Amino acid sequence: MHVLFLSIGAVRRRAVVEESAQVVADGGTATVVVDRISPWNRETFANGVRVIELAALQRRTPVARIEQAVLFKAPRKILRTVGRGPLRGFSKRAERAYQTRVADRAHRAFVRLRGDNRAKLIERVGARSRVDVLVVTDPIAMPYAARLTGGHHAPTYPRVCFSYDYAGVTPEGQHRPDSDFVQGDNQ
Repeated sequence: MHVLFLSIGAVRRRAVVEESAQVVADGGTATVVVDRISPWNRETFANGVRVIELAALQRRTPVARIEQAVLFKAPRKILRTVGRGPLRGFSKRAERAYQTRVADRAHRAFVRLRGDNRAKLIERVGARSRVDVLVVTDPIAMPYAARLTGGHHAPTYPRVCFSYDYAGVTPEGQHRPDSDFVQGDNQ
């Protein structure tokens, strides 16, 4: 059994860590999708839990790589090459000014034009292997879960719940023995 945890907002960190460890203990595989890994630095996941950072996936897209190279890396390299010796101070000031006045503004404009591609990246993560249970752990992740369950991947997501305890797939006597009808009709 494969359980996909969507924890975009990092609100229920301790619960996600414990529930993903329970999935592995039950003999399944757990994948935790987070927006950024930095809020999770203090958390220790069990062996066998796969953690995927959406920000890293976004940085690996071809459009983002080209944008970073053109807007940030190439000008920085040119200014650092030119700004050696007595021109070092001028070069650093020019680099900071370019970064704030040109590169950051252009980056924000590109992000607005490109839109939010996190939903597509989450779909790719879910499409790699059959997902039996989709656990939506915070309110920020709900639109992404709705897109996953409403799209062409709908048959691969039979159960959606707020906690692994309510998935109705845990062994008898472990955590909550009652099925997900307690949480409401989520089928």
